[in-house]
Amino acid sequence: MLKVNKKREPEEFTKYKSKNKIINWDSFTAEIKQVLKQYLLEEQENSCCPYCEIEINLENSHIEHIKPKNTFPNLLANYSNFIACCLTKKRCGDSKASNWNELFINPVTENPEDYFEYNIKTGKIIPIFKNGEKNKKANYTIELLKLNDNRLCDIRKRYIFEFLNYSKYSKNSLSDYPIKFPSLRRYLELLQS
Repeated sequence: MLKVNKKREPEEFTKYKSKNKIINWDSFTAEIKQVLKQYLLEEQENSCCPYCEIEINLENSHIEHIKPKNTFPNLLANYSNFIACCLTKKRCGDSKASNWNELFINPVTENPEDYFEYNIKTGKIIPIFKNGEKNKKANYTIELLKLNDNRLCDIRKRYIFEFLNYSKYSKNSLSDYPIKFPSLRRYLELLQS
């Protein structure tokens, strides 16, 4: 899971809100949603889904309300409550849906890397802390977003294996190795040092 460092709300979005009556999410045109998604992707590390860290683009992503718009209607048009998220069924935003609990690790207001590490044998994302509030938050978020589904763990395991082999046998610098799963990569680099 990745930290999202939000930038200022796009000027186009601010103008749109001032010129149009915003009643619900359908009040936004497809065009302004595309503009929003483009800005969101640019501020997200490597254009990755902040939840699962799979690379996404305009076509395979949607705008996720971190705090659900039906529970928090005052955040419906709040740019700091948006991220671009993958469209994977039964994972990430699709799994989270309209669920919300204060235990959820908000990638805009908190750094997920303060909560998670990885099991390099299984590819699972696991809590750093074995008990306490941070452990509860980590476990809740992992479960809600289904961050340890089999497909995702298999992809991570493959990346771990390839990264460790590259770092062991290649004469090239690690900076030459493709960056996928940015937080996993940083974790692996820490293990190497």
